[in-house]
Amino acid sequence: MSPTGIVLVVAARLALAGSLVPGVAAPGASAPGAPGPAPKGIARGDLDRAADPCTDFYEFANGAWRAANPIPAGTQRWSRRLAAREANREQLKALLAELAAGADRPRGSVEQLLGDHFAACMDEAAIDAAGVAPLAPLLAEIADVQAEAGSERIIRRLHELGVGAPFVVTGASDYHDPTSVIVNIAAGGLGLPDRDYYLGSEPRFVEARERYRAHVATVLALGGMPAAPARKAAEDILALETRLAEASLAPAAAADPAATAHKLTFAQLRAARFDWERYFAEAGLPRADVNVAEPAFLERVDRELQSTPVEVWRAYLAWQLLESASPWLGRPFAEESFAFRDKYLGGASEMKPRATRCLESTEALLGEPLGRKYAERYFPPAAKAKVEEMVRGLRAVLQEEIGGLSWMAPATRQEALAKLAAYEVKVGYPDSWADTSSLVIRRDAFWANVAAARRFGVDTDRRRVGQRVSREIWLLPPSSPDAYIDIQLNRMVLPAGFLQAPAFDLAASDAVNYGAIGIGVAHDLTHAIDALGADFDSKGQPRSWWTEPDRQAFQRLGQCVIDQHDGYFVEPGLHLQGRQVSGEAIGDLAGVRVAYRALERSMQGHPVPVIDGFTPAQQFFIAWGQYRGAAESIELQRQMVKGDPHAIAKYRVIGPLSNAPEFQPAFACKAGSAMVSPPERRCAVW
Repeated sequence: MSPTGIVLVVAARLALAGSLVPGVAAPGASAPGAPGPAPKGIARGDLDRAADPCTDFYEFANGAWRAANPIPAGTQRWSRRLAAREANREQLKALLAELAAGADRPRGSVEQLLGDHFAACMDEAAIDAAGVAPLAPLLAEIADVQAEAGSERIIRRLHELGVGAPFVVTGASDYHDPTSVIVNIAAGGLGLPDRDYYLGSEPRFVEARERYRAHVATVLALGGMPAAPARKAAEDILALETRLAEASLAPAAAADPAATAHKLTFAQLRAARFDWERYFAEAGLPRADVNVAEPAFLERVDRELQSTPVEVWRAYLAWQLLESASPWLGRPFAEESFAFRDKYLGGASEMKPRATRCLESTEALLGEPLGRKYAERYFPPAAKAKVEEMVRGLRAVLQEEIGGLSWMAPATRQEALAKLAAYEVKVGYPDSWADTSSLVIRRDAFWANVAAARRFGVDTDRRRVGQRVSREIWLLPPSSPDAYIDIQLNRMVLPAGFLQAPAFDLAASDAVNYGAIGIGVAHDLTHAIDALGADFDSKGQPRSWWTEPDRQAFQRLGQCVIDQHDGYFVEPGLHLQGRQVSGEAIGDLAGVRVAYRALERSMQGHPVPVIDGFTPAQQFFIAWGQYRGAAESIELQRQMVKGDPHAIAKYRVIGPLSNAPEFQPAFACKAGSAMVSPPERRCAVW
């Protein structure tokens, strides 16, 4: 998890319970008389017992797994974490198939919504037979547009369906008051990934525009437009989108919250040509302050609505509707969408199986109901309680370490402690579930289901405007195999689908869990108070609370990490870029130290036994090596060196561990071993 993570400790309570001869695990067993089943230890089968943990711990920890699990064709990386993602998808498909097979579910129940939506999606014959007919009423309304006011009316209709063209209107936290939700108006309606695709002169961009023009024409023709007019409309649409792209921000600027914070009063917004009064009235939005992310873009939309011929707007709006719906219409639409979006732009080799696509549709539209059923089956309350207990322990250790930092000014330290105290970690699933019982989902009308769920989502989002930011709103569903941090809102979200082995296993020992998810969580906690989080205070206000001497001290300490990673080679002549990966590498370094000490503390009340001959300390370090271990193609490694803020998997393991003073006694490594940094060269920041 990087948006996936405390401090000098002596391995007193984690001292060796028996030496581990490099490459050979000594026999051992759980503590005699321990109540309940013995906890699980590390994955013994992943170990390369011919490797010396003091020389190449990465090979020792997961070499056998990588040797037995080659990278699948068409991919560049494979790991236990990626295998867990696949397992997550299979669990969800099986769960949905089971729900779809059920009958007589109460209308509006979670089971009925999920089962009927999945069943409708899986009915390819009915979807193919319907063709474009489900869109016919709205397409006819678009065809009747005769003037600018008509185009604006269709824009409002599309927005009700979640189709953001030519701009996007959503509720978002106010940059200057992140506890409040205001209307945010952002650029949208561009069918290519970003402005460079429209304006760039490089061959790949020129080719992409040609492919896009042909793709637009094909989709319009599938929607019922004759071939020749479809080709002409595609030219006009590309020209319109190019003009809009000219007024849009570059990707880096568009992703910068500060660069896109432009608050206006509703009166200022209403001064535009676009009829915002009617838009807000129909949407039920309060006439309050709004944020316009890209004012120049919105001004260009105003001019285009006035100057671009209405027949071009008709074609553009029909295209936006068809493109948004294509993956969920009949086979010709779905295959054309895949050929351009996934295969040409995304590099996919083949279309995902129907069940996988139907799972993705269900998860995108009915994320909370699906997460609720997933958590019931795969993440019991005991798992949630255990992870929350670990988070409390990690936070407590990090707070102590901040209190003792010599390089941080006292005022800055107080800010850091306040921010860490306010930091929120959401585990598994929300404390309360949204009410979706009013949503109407049918087993025999797939596009109608998609449209209904989209409208439900849009309406829910609009009702949040003017309210305080809800801490129960997640950007990912609880079933997701991913996790995230929100720097401004000062929070971390760990969905149940992410908290599965090898990240977390309720049956595993504390040493294994602290060595995997514990390090990851501690890593991300430091992001709230490091150079990444220093631009937002504990309330999310955009305010730099580090002093310049603090920054300089952080950089001085971080130079050790930069130098260390500059010395790591992917292949002869190609080494990591230490400065590029330093932020994440410092997070890993802190994560190992914080998690180790938190494990020490937890063992005072919950001792960890020797398992399969491995001491708690050994379990902890091996767990990190197995959690982060991955088979990565040399091509991917070369790409990562060019721009990825993370080091390749090997060095994310050995980099922080070689700086951990507890590692040497854990594996009885001699001074001078590759995995033992001399005290004078040992890196430590937090």
